[in-house]
Amino acid sequence: MVEWEEFRRLKLEGYTKAKERGEVDDDIIPLLDLINSFECFVTLSSCSGRIAVMDMPEFGNKVESRFLGKWHRCVGFGEVLEAVKSGRKTTWLIMFPPIIHVACRDLSSAEKLMKIANDSGLRRCGLISLKHNVVEINTLERLEAPVALNGKIVVGEDGLKIIVEFANRKLERSKEKLRKFYSSLLELQGSPEL
Repeated sequence: MVEWEEFRRLKLEGYTKAKERGEVDDDIIPLLDLINSFECFVTLSSCSGRIAVMDMPEFGNKVESRFLGKWHRCVGFGEVLEAVKSGRKTTWLIMFPPIIHVACRDLSSAEKLMKIANDSGLRRCGLISLKHNVVEINTLERLEAPVALNGKIVVGEDGLKIIVEFANRKLERSKEKLRKFYSSLLELQGSPEL
């Protein structure tokens, strides 16, 4: 148990410093703070979900890819269009779902966290490491579409508007699930169940 307490203390220190440096998405901080208020959990890494325009030499090549624009909120068509026009390789519009990694004191705590997440609509969650019983929580919402090749838009502006609309809807739906997860955890705060 002492090992867990020291591990948790160090991770909380890192989280506090990351918040102070502005490295944590503002809209997910209340949820992460709530998760961290439970003695049996500590958050590791997270993203509240985002829409991004990325230029890639080939899909999956993250090393040589670069962000042309990224937003942790619903985005306007004009913002996306401007980012897409600056692409020079294969330009993708991607809606990344929220993702939260939480270390748990024990397997029982991990199981309870996964049940709460699943019941909140966060259907894609599971144990990804037994070392610290790390649970990965995210949603099924995702969108990936190539929108330009070598600087030329290949879907047309009307098509791009539709893709942006779908990306915004998917992002909002996933953030609604995070709000439901927050409410479910709030109800358990101080409960002997966790």
